[in-house]
Amino acid sequence: MLAMEEDRDRRRFVRFPAEFAVLVRRLGPGETENLGKTEVVGQGGCLFIHPQPLGLEETVELLISTRGSVLKAKARVAYESRREDGRYDIGVEFLAMSAEDQEKLRQALQGSELTPQD
Repeated sequence: MLAMEEDRDRRRFVRFPAEFAVLVRRLGPGETENLGKTEVVGQGGCLFIHPQPLGLEETVELLISTRGSVLKAKARVAYESRREDGRYDIGVEFLAMSAEDQEKLRQALQGSELTPQD
């Protein structure tokens, strides 16, 4: 129980359960592009479901479709784990996002139906 509390304290940003369509583009050699869906989103990163692993520490570009807008982020794969259905949970940390897109994300996460996740 203490480990979970410590993990929560380490988080710098509040996270929200949020389902947004996301286009994921792996950058560099062997560039790939696939659609996914977010499950959890915060100002510092997100968790999305993806059809294949991307590789730890890989850099990806995300186009996230929020309510009425699309925002772009460069991110680093922090973790990935295989789900029972064969797809992958991919957790990323945002590395770069324009101030305008940060504001769009903040506004999307302020929706009244979203409640912070522990």
